[in-house]
Amino acid sequence: MISLEAGVARRLKMKLFKSDQANTFHYVTAVTFKRGPVFSNDYACELLVESLSETRKHCESKLIGYVIMPDHIHLILNPLAKSISAVIRRLKSSSARQVLDWLRRDGHQLSLKKLALDAPQSRSHTHALWQKGFSAIDLWSPRFILQKLSYIHLNPIRAGLCKYPAEWKWSSYSAYSPHEPGEVPIEVDSRGYWSEAQLAFVRTAGNARL
Repeated sequence: MISLEAGVARRLKMKLFKSDQANTFHYVTAVTFKRGPVFSNDYACELLVESLSETRKHCESKLIGYVIMPDHIHLILNPLAKSISAVIRRLKSSSARQVLDWLRRDGHQLSLKKLALDAPQSRSHTHALWQKGFSAIDLWSPRFILQKLSYIHLNPIRAGLCKYPAEWKWSSYSAYSPHEPGEVPIEVDSRGYWSEAQLAFVRTAGNARL
């Protein structure tokens, strides 16, 4: 028989991995290919924000936290109908296309060299923006969500990129303070959870397609 302590530990361990459970926040980390510091360039960050905004509309998702670091990103997302894997797959595909096209168009040969595949898969697939896969952790309590949100906002300070969270443009920190429209890269959702009516509509639509 499994002890109470062992049972609790097992349940907690299971919750550290991504799931497709409805109305769940996921703490996501995606890393650039070979840790190339692509997003040390503001325009590359703008392209990523565009891709995130587009992905958020196509794969309806609540976004409550983000930070773009030179060689990785952290997001806190709550998808409505799509799995977190589908959401991040679309984001990575869209941003890779935009960023790599820009690097080629503007002749950023040094960056392209860092992102070159060791074994090109085809003439059109010679570079990669992202490492394969990503990590996602289910955030199963308000305390856990706040902990990860704080970690995201303090990440640029720990990396020596700024002294205060508000100094780093490419995060959701300033979105939580009074600001004018357009002053933050992308707005966050004030209500992070989907309503029961929205969830019921998705379930009904899904059953109708069966």
